[in-house]
Amino acid sequence: MARRTAEENRRHVLDVATGLYYRHGIRAVGMDCVVKASGVGNATVYRQFPTKDALATAYVQDRADAWFERMREAADRLDDPREKLLAIFAVVTENTQLPTFRGCPMLNTHTEFPDPEHTANQVAVTHKQQVRDWMRELAVDAGASDPEQLADELLLVLNGAYATAAVLGPGGPARRTEDLARRLVEAACD
Repeated sequence: MARRTAEENRRHVLDVATGLYYRHGIRAVGMDCVVKASGVGNATVYRQFPTKDALATAYVQDRADAWFERMREAADRLDDPREKLLAIFAVVTENTQLPTFRGCPMLNTHTEFPDPEHTANQVAVTHKQQVRDWMRELAVDAGASDPEQLADELLLVLNGAYATAAVLGPGGPARRTEDLARRLVEAACD
């Protein structure tokens, strides 16, 4: 069997930790569990992630990057700026219907690590700010009369959908996510 490069080991450990952290929560999963599940030695894991906080922060950053990648890909397929905004909520709806859905990794992390000095908390907060900023940019392009307000409202819908679907399932109030987002966009961009 070929040996993995340092970057391949890093990615493998992060992928394993991602599955465990998302399913069980970061605090519930010890480094020993990550080491065992990844099938690599302690030294390999700790060389890539010297502390659990480092691994937790890498996990949150990886999820934030993946979120933007999926959303930008969906939005970039469309020309109409209003539809770009709405594409975000179509993907959110798809995500909440996955059998493995357990809420928003950023909101989950913020709950587990409420200390604003914790690096994982900082990544989660920065991500939410970046999402809001991106929605504001899209709202400007869509001709919203008040792009700040529309971005705030859409972020509330986004986070509400993630939180509500995690608790009540995708067939609960979260099923109205796309319709609510569309109504907000149409009202703001008339």
